[in-house]
Amino acid sequence: MRTKLLKCSDFGLECDAEFRGATVEEVLEQVKKHGMEAHGQTAEQVNSEAVMQIAATKTRDEDGS
Repeated sequence: MRTKLLKCSDFGLECDAEFRGATVEEVLEQVKKHGMEAHGQTAEQVNSEAVMQIAATKTRDEDGS
């Protein structure tokens, strides 16, 4: 199984954090935690439709595909 990759910069932030997991859902859980801890976002913000859409469209296989 390929590792999924999403970068904080995919959300338009100047941040070097990267998130990896076996599934988009695993990656999204890391994104939510990071958003609240590192960027001071609320649970409502990290669970927004915009975040879900970016995660769904920008998460990719780590090899670039």
